[in-house]
Amino acid sequence: MTNFADCAEYTDGLLDGKTIGIAGFGHLGSSIAEALVANGFPRERLLISCGGSAATLERAGRMGLASCMTDTRTLASRADFLLLAARPQDLASFSGLRLKEGAFVMSFMAGISLETLHRVFSSELCRVMCSGPETITDGMGVSATFPSEARPHAVLRAAGLEVFDLSCENELDAFTVAICLPPILLNIDLESEKSEVLAAMAERYPVCRGLVPWMGRVVEAHRAEKSESSLENVSTKGGVTEAMTTALRDGSTLAGSIAAGLERCAEISAELAKRFATHAA
Repeated sequence: MTNFADCAEYTDGLLDGKTIGIAGFGHLGSSIAEALVANGFPRERLLISCGGSAATLERAGRMGLASCMTDTRTLASRADFLLLAARPQDLASFSGLRLKEGAFVMSFMAGISLETLHRVFSSELCRVMCSGPETITDGMGVSATFPSEARPHAVLRAAGLEVFDLSCENELDAFTVAICLPPILLNIDLESEKSEVLAAMAERYPVCRGLVPWMGRVVEAHRAEKSESSLENVSTKGGVTEAMTTALRDGSTLAGSIAAGLERCAEISAELAKRFATHAA
């Protein structure tokens, strides 16, 4: 077990005495919580809220995190870092929360723009994307934030994630598509076009220059356990991975699949912005 207090390389002191609250305990929220504790973050400074289903509470108990469970309002009032790991469609449920003074909000809700987040929270905040739960559990997780800021980077590094810088908010879409690719490459034969297409992606999107080698490491690490389940764990109905795999199964090229993923990112953002605007009205 890592002695977190002595790990200056993780946080540069930015998390000293700070409490991290994770709102949402599905695949993503639970993997982040597990990674934080595995890397030595003190359980007594970790708070978790969720919908409260029996299965979720049982999972928290198995992970030794039952004592961290609380309700979202309590979590928001006590957390120095509020990590939104719930479904994007649940954003409205966070309206009206009273946050701890100086709290920093980190939204893992795919497709929710900074503009929309600022309608809900008056605190400092950023958007975050990270690779799938399996890579986080394996210590191969990658992440990106926008804006790029030292404090959320410290949280992500404390969970063992490598952090990439982005040139603009729109580059989050390219990052999202890139992190969807390893399970696709594991399960669908695309060797004949992979190198050329990934090189073109890295040329177009600066963040992908580091992600292409990462994809190779993840694929190699999981090649022996190739399974459709790796696709299922990062794929949600109507999501980006589903759009990419559907395009491939309909006869598209890898380049066409990436274009379909980017298009779906834009569609999701527009759909969620419209939905939240309607709710707010």
